[in-house]
Amino acid sequence: MRSLRDRYGNWALVAGAAEGIGAACTLALARQGFNIILVDNNKDAMATLAGKITAQYPVMTQQLHADLAQPDATNRCLIEAGSKGCRLMIYVAAYSKVARFVSLTPVDLDRFINVNSRTLLHLVHGFSSRLIAQQTTGGILIISSLAALIGPQYVSVYAATKAFGITLSEALNAELKPSGIDVTVCISGLVSTPTFLGTNPDFDKIKPLVMHPDETAAFALSNLGKRCRCIPGWQNRAQYFLLQQLMPRSWAGWFVNRYMKKLYRIRE
Repeated sequence: MRSLRDRYGNWALVAGAAEGIGAACTLALARQGFNIILVDNNKDAMATLAGKITAQYPVMTQQLHADLAQPDATNRCLIEAGSKGCRLMIYVAAYSKVARFVSLTPVDLDRFINVNSRTLLHLVHGFSSRLIAQQTTGGILIISSLAALIGPQYVSVYAATKAFGITLSEALNAELKPSGIDVTVCISGLVSTPTFLGTNPDFDKIKPLVMHPDETAAFALSNLGKRCRCIPGWQNRAQYFLLQQLMPRSWAGWFVNRYMKKLYRIRE
């Protein structure tokens, strides 16, 4: 089995690299010998991670401080990736907020769309277009969420925008494969990231499976180029099979929304 470096070269770009699954992917790639372009809006956390990488591994890092909700973020990422001949891109970045739909502001709505869908779309388009023009192979890994498969209450726009990444990945897996570009989407369940823990889930009422970022990152990277879709954690895969294959969708929706009511205390 060829290693990721054999397949995708020496450089990888990780969008949303500073914390959580993004940081875990970044460290895993550094262990495999990749030089990393770290992209994140959290400048301090990104600098800390870059320092940790260069202290532990004989690789190079490039830090790109960028807000992926802004229009210029895509071009900045593509210029950096192109200058390094980068052939592996991982998009982990996501905007998430647990709240009733009507309590979200127009700024929230635009940020959901821009970070979770718009920048992702333009970055994948520009990245794959360069690889095809240069007649070289590459890989694209997109991190999505099980929430995208049903559409739970309190995370309606997050779920909708993350569903975009799943559908895009499925289409591009078929379309770009003949050009030697692998596209895989990792549909993760709950992960103990700062973003998720910051939503203050009520673990007193419910004990869900919460995976570690390292587990999720390792599973996603191990499936890159092998499967179009992958779901880390056997319990998450069982949940997917139950909700998507065995239950009528109306039952699955009832189950998921009841689960969300227990996990979060949202005032109606």
